Amino acid sequence: MNLLTAFNMSINALILHKGRSTLTSLGIIIGTGAVISMVSAAGGARQKLDERLDNVGKTLIIIRAGSRTQNGTLADIKPLTNDEASTLRKQLRNQTLGLAEVQATIRPVSTRTRNCVTMVVGTSPDMQKVRTWVLQYGRFLTEEDLKKQAGFCVIGQTVRDKLFPDMPNPVGQIVRVDSLQLRVIGVLEGKGRSPIGGDQDDQIFIPLNTLQRKLVGIESLSMLLTSVESVDRLERTKEEISRILREKRRVKKGLEDFDVSSVQEMAEIAVVMTRTMQFLIGIIASISLFVGGIGIMNIMLVSVTERTREIGIRMAIGATPSDILTQFLIEAVVLSLLGGVIGITLGIGAATALAWVAKWPIFIDYSMVLLSFAVSGGVGVFFGYYPALKASRLDPIEALRYE
Repeated sequence: MNLLTAFNMSINALILHKGRSTLTSLGIIIGTGAVISMVSAAGGARQKLDERLDNVGKTLIIIRAGSRTQNGTLADIKPLTNDEASTLRKQLRNQTLGLAEVQATIRPVSTRTRNCVTMVVGTSPDMQKVRTWVLQYGRFLTEEDLKKQAGFCVIGQTVRDKLFPDMPNPVGQIVRVDSLQLRVIGVLEGKGRSPIGGDQDDQIFIPLNTLQRKLVGIESLSMLLTSVESVDRLERTKEEISRILREKRRVKKGLEDFDVSSVQEMAEIAVVMTRTMQFLIGIIASISLFVGGIGIMNIMLVSVTERTREIGIRMAIGATPSDILTQFLIEAVVLSLLGGVIGITLGIGAATALAWVAKWPIFIDYSMVLLSFAVSGGVGVFFGYYPALKASRLDPIEALRYE
């Protein structure tokens, strides 16, 4: 008996008991579907996070006051100062793209007809270069604006939409922050949300000393931002920043009252989370495939018992044990592969639906699709071999007598 004949006979046998065959394949369907959908979900989420990290800048270094505790919060906060920022700017001149001081406060902002509450950020001209921001209209803050404590501001897209919904280019318009009057000199292009979900466009930027002396009355800094040309220089620059601040603050290594971190660290955390998720998915899918394989073995043993007389007749008219082994093994493999195909189809459908709901890129790992298909076939061979072997070893005379 050739393979084509064995395949046709196997298909006919499965179709004859299609309900049982479908239920037997459920474990394989669930296992492969879970692998495809969850791996795709993890990949799509990672791509979305990478996009947000690119918007922030993977080479961005964040310097904040306070030592980092075990749960990730900051404690023992001693505010950063303008003098420390000046020292860092001088000593890091050849290593970074600039240094931006940041002091922020949440305040109501208004025009003659509209108002909103937003983040008002006092900063320096280096902010545009450090964050690689692009202006849609107008210009960014300059050193001259800083020296004069100018009443100028640059606004984000969200603020523009709230305060000037009917005015694409509000450059030259006046806004008020408390009693401080500011003229809009620029509008930033949209930057989207940050990795932690904050709206980067819901901000107004004004000269640092304008905010410190005319709005909040405090000359401390919330944070300092700098960036390097490539990711390869991140760790070396972070170590240099820590050394300078330790000397400036006269603290020993390991007892720092400041924190130096990078956006790249968030990307590394995301990779670890993705790998952990994929590992857990692999375990769950393996259990499901194992249960599905046991189901296939069970149903094939039942099939052998039900078809004992048929096996005896086939042997009596010339079928060899290898023919019987081949037929039942093909049935098990077809049953498993059928579950794999259905599972892969459902998994891709679920991955597409998740991407649409979560609004992240559709990510289909075709190597994982091929692997799932191959594993499904392997499960059929592994768990189908024993029932097929049992069928091939039946005594023809005893099989013919079976009722």
